[in-house]
Formats: sequence, structure tokens, C-alpha cells
Amino acid sequence: MGLFTNLVLGLVHLCLVAMDGLFLLLLATMLSYRWQPPWLLAICSAGRPVVDWFTDRLGKGLGASSERTVLFVGMLALSLIRTLVVVLLGR
Repeated sequence: MGLFTNLVLGLVHLCLVAMDGLFLLLLATMLSYRWQPPWLLAICSAGRPVVDWFTDRLGKGLGASSERTVLFVGMLALSLIRTLVVVLLGR
């Protein structure tokens, strides 16, 4: 493989890591509705700006849905996109 191919694959893997981080923040927010230990609340408060940005963008497309529905649809969409990218790369 050439240098350009490795750079593109590295960028794809960094995007997958960012998607995983966003997925974990969405999952932590969903879990904080049910359980509220201090460590989970700290994760939710640290990731709140990113989660708010993502749910705002996704919520505009879904209409007047509840935040829990938007979080669930976002987690589902991230899982499907990540699965498609991994299948397309063959890794």
C-alpha cells in the first residue's frame, strides 16, 4: 500500500474513533435518565455540549420528538453507519 492509501485509512479510523466516542456519550446520557451515580453524571456533564449539538441537528430532521427518542435514533444511526463503513473497508 502506498502512502496516500495509508493516510486515507488512518483518517477513516480516526472518524470511527470519534463515532465511538459520540456513541458512548449518547449511551451515557440515556443511562443517566435511569441511574445517576456521580461518575455517570460527570461524564454526561462533560459531554453535554457535543450531545446537545448532535441531538439538535438530528432533532430538526425528526420533527418534535422527545430527547430520548432522538438519542435512541442517533445511537441507531451511528451503529448502522459504523457497521457500513467497516463492511465496506473489509476489516
